Amino acid sequence: MNPVIWWIRTSFRSVQDLESNDLQERLKPGRRQVLLLDVRSPAEYEVSHLEGAIRIDPETTDMEKVVKELGLADSQAERDVVCYCTVGYRSSKLVQGLGKFLARETGEGLGNSQRIYNLEGGLVKWANEGKPIVDSKEQPTQLVHPYSSVWAYLLEPQFRAPI
Repeated sequence: MNPVIWWIRTSFRSVQDLESNDLQERLKPGRRQVLLLDVRSPAEYEVSHLEGAIRIDPETTDMEKVVKELGLADSQAERDVVCYCTVGYRSSKLVQGLGKFLARETGEGLGNSQRIYNLEGGLVKWANEGKPIVDSKEQPTQLVHPYSSVWAYLLEPQFRAPI
């Protein structure tokens, strides 16, 4: 197993990961609705993101506001919520926070009609596998903002955007 994925899994044991191939399958037309949450900075999001993703500030601590704005407490919503960031740490932190908040508020977390996941390996793994991403103009791109010079080494060279 990739050591970064292992580190994130052991740091966030209560968070359920979703593999990139599973997400790609769920994003196909006619499948269950997926709400994509990009947990990165505006600069990272502008370089590239998953099509249709909503950016959430990675410093967000007001889970009540996130839940209200995104309608996550709606027990009638039948969808999966998939959070991602560069490698999965910031998105796992959000998944964990949302899960704790919803469990406290509803007594059952997201319940049976919605599930919340962290995208395993984040945008780095997704891009390295050649899966589709778009830029700020919603045009296809291959570049990913690597968050830092350290995380840049996880990206294949052709996918690294300058930081």
